[in-house]
Amino acid sequence: MYRKITAWSVHLFTAVGAILAFWSLMLIVQGDVRGSLIILALAAVIDSVDGTLSRRAEVTKYAPNIDGALMDNIVDYLTWVFLPVFWAYTFLEFSFLVGSLVLIASLFGFSNTQAKTDDNYFRGFPSYWNFVVLYLYVLGAGFWVSSAVMLILAFLVLVPIKFVYPSRTEKWQRTTLILAFPYAVMIAYMLFHLQETPLALTIASFYYPVYYLTISVLFTSSGAK
Repeated sequence: MYRKITAWSVHLFTAVGAILAFWSLMLIVQGDVRGSLIILALAAVIDSVDGTLSRRAEVTKYAPNIDGALMDNIVDYLTWVFLPVFWAYTFLEFSFLVGSLVLIASLFGFSNTQAKTDDNYFRGFPSYWNFVVLYLYVLGAGFWVSSAVMLILAFLVLVPIKFVYPSRTEKWQRTTLILAFPYAVMIAYMLFHLQETPLALTIASFYYPVYYLTISVLFTSSGAK
């Protein structure tokens, strides 16, 4: 009984992401730039640990009637794709057409049965749109820059480059996770200060995206596992 309760609790924990998505949507409609992003950040925190919790709780064994992977994908699409795009359309110089292309590309990415490789990588850019729109807003990117960045990344969603899955890719995992901690602190600072964030800190924070993209490309080209 204890194992069943634990497994169902993990499913409920994942489902909380949908509540946070609804909360963020209400804040966006109310014009709360900072609050809506902070709520999406909380959803990202849940997403960063619920997979590990699911595996440890053996949810497929003790709560087999609920497809945890499907639930996670639904919540992730809401919190990592749909709401960031809606946020960008509301608060950035952003067109409906570009937003639509991003939504479609990411939908194909999420629907791809090979979106996660057997050796625990993401196939294609893993729709980290929350980070993208935060940077575009903090840096005050205009229409053309924002559109170009979003379209390039939307294209990369469909390109078969293996992107590191931080919590599961074994290659350089310790380094990846260690470097993620100061990055998380920087992102938290940016969330609370937005366009008042010192430019030097914003530029410094690019160390992690550059590292992440570099090792992803290197691992893809070398076929490393």
